Amino acid sequence: MIRSVPANATDALYCMQLAQNAVHGTMAGYTGFSVGLCNNKMCLIPIPELVATSPRQMNPKGRTWERILAVTRQPNTGKFDNKSFRDAESVPVNQKPAA
Repeated sequence: MIRSVPANATDALYCMQLAQNAVHGTMAGYTGFSVGLCNNKMCLIPIPELVATSPRQMNPKGRTWERILAVTRQPNTGKFDNKSFRDAESVPVNQKPAA
């Protein structure tokens, strides 16, 4: 959870519940899920379902992704040539690149 103000008691309780439910799901043998609050109940949500219904998309060959890797000091493990990188930069973030 990311906030611009110090955490209060409600934030601490919510984060504790998220963590505990994530551990419970993992210990139960589930993988590929996220924990969230749905209708005031903690639930396990499959990550593919979250990704499929998300209105936002990011180009893994684009400038925004390169900036994220640079800021977090992660290596770029993507394999692509310079031509595909130039083509990827011209595609808006919310559109898929043409094949």
